[in-house]
Amino acid sequence: MSEKTKLAIRIAALILFAVVMVGLTLLCWPIVPMLTSEEGRQNIELLVENNLLLGVLVFLVLQVLQIVVALIPGAFIQILAGVLFGGFWGSVLCIFGTLLGEMAVFYLVKWLGMPIVEALFDSKGIKKLSFLQDTKKVELAVFILFLMPVMPKDALTYLAPLTRIKPSTFFILSISARAPAMIISIVFGSSLGDGNIAIAVVMFLIVAIAGIVGICYKDRIINSFKSAKQQYKNKVQ
Repeated sequence: MSEKTKLAIRIAALILFAVVMVGLTLLCWPIVPMLTSEEGRQNIELLVENNLLLGVLVFLVLQVLQIVVALIPGAFIQILAGVLFGGFWGSVLCIFGTLLGEMAVFYLVKWLGMPIVEALFDSKGIKKLSFLQDTKKVELAVFILFLMPVMPKDALTYLAPLTRIKPSTFFILSISARAPAMIISIVFGSSLGDGNIAIAVVMFLIVAIAGIVGICYKDRIINSFKSAKQQYKNKVQ
């Protein structure tokens, strides 16, 4: 297959991907405003109670979209999971939906390469995480960056496939690192749904403190990996 043919296929795939994502986003968009009001959330709960399978499928689509195109902040989806499905099943569905979304992104980027990353993220965000492409400790970097709150996880999910990290390793590390924050948000939503305000407040405080820590140390962590990368390159040279 010639390079021109490969390029044409990749461009067509990129266009198809954009069309599908826009279509799914428009299809699910009416649900988003419902999350911001008490009446809307009650309507969603009623929908799930009356149509469990449909509710699960819609939720999974929302979770996958949140990973693939960042439709809405992940915390909203996770809180909704807790409200609708409880702590255990909410966690199961969130983790499964996140895995599906990450798999879609990982193999799409492996196929289409940097063009799809450049189409979705600005150059500043890409440059900030570009050190992942040739850092020796990419697995450790991926785990820590996903673990820390307020890290640019959307860009990270798209850039990781361009590194030497193995797909299975990436999925295990990223899901493991995402899980604690996800479960806290899910338990927060479940507590709200059950009327356990005290537990909900505790969960909120944990998230708030973790967020503050993440904001304070985010740049330091990224810079430490960049510094380690430079030291490794200098040592090799």
